[in-house]
Amino acid sequence: MARARTFIITRPAGDSARFMAAARAAGHMVIAAPLLSIEMKPAASVPERNWQAVAITSANGARGVAAHPARDKLVRARAVTVGPASSEAARAAGFTDILQAEGDVKALIRAVADNLDPAAGPVLYASGAITRGDLQGELAARGFDVTRVVFYEAVQAPALPEEAVEALRSGERALVALYSPRTARIWAALASEAGLAEQAASCAYACLSRNVADALTERLPGARDILVPSAPDEPSLLAAIGLAE
Repeated sequence: MARARTFIITRPAGDSARFMAAARAAGHMVIAAPLLSIEMKPAASVPERNWQAVAITSANGARGVAAHPARDKLVRARAVTVGPASSEAARAAGFTDILQAEGDVKALIRAVADNLDPAAGPVLYASGAITRGDLQGELAARGFDVTRVVFYEAVQAPALPEEAVEALRSGERALVALYSPRTARIWAALASEAGLAEQAASCAYACLSRNVADALTERLPGARDILVPSAPDEPSLLAAIGLAE
């Protein structure tokens, strides 16, 4: 077995279980340092329409649908999901017809354009308050009638958890897992606010995609030890780190 080390997982609490279990099973120490907390929006206004599909760009989008009073009607539509985690969450929400894209918003847009007919009805975009990419605009340009509804909001943590601060101060080269450009920027900002930018730059990083890695190095230029998996999904990230199940 590889030498035990410390992993800092920055995902929201509801999304980090898989990573934490894999790391602990391999004998590593895990620090939960969620940089975002998820607030569902069950009062979001959902128009009464005959939706042909619900576009879901994250597992939280599916969870937001599950928590909404309109859930029973929405799950009758086809779910078009961004990847395995959002497909699993969509299935748990009650969707039975699920079309899975290949890992990012651009792939989801292609999946909708290639498999759905603009004349077959409107598409509901189950969105967060902050989005990556212009899914609504790009599908509209392809002739689709798309309505965006904000089902959840990801709220930034005010500071790094004390356990993460202590790990940085100790000088140990922890491995930090980052899953989005936004969390990469938040990590860099909070580390700097704690006076630990130099220590953070010396950490190793596992970034879900090249976009995440670019956001990290933009805000933390000293970061050099950065791993990006072959595909932008958690199984590929775990495999790249050596934590394949």
